[in-house]
Amino acid sequence: MVSLKQILLKENVGGLDLVLRAFFGSLALSALALGVARNSKWKWVLALIGLTGLVSSITRHCTPYVLLGINTATPKESKGKDYIQGHETTRKDEMFQETMF
Repeated sequence: MVSLKQILLKENVGGLDLVLRAFFGSLALSALALGVARNSKWKWVLALIGLTGLVSSITRHCTPYVLLGINTATPKESKGKDYIQGHETTRKDEMFQETMF
């Protein structure tokens, strides 16, 4: 069973996937800013592609990947990294917190 924390916070994007998301997200937002799309529907599509690509590359997380069991991050990149309340915690931090409380 996958926990809600893992669904929303686990790093699972890395390597070429990360680069492609950032590139196409930037490309879509650039096209939107330059007025390439004339139709209102295409503007929304470009905005969605751009924001999704950039946010998933910055956070290194893709929720559909968690649900499908895909992980393109190398074990070195995603080993023990979860983002909780805006900062990175490692397994050592979690063990320390468990002993304190």
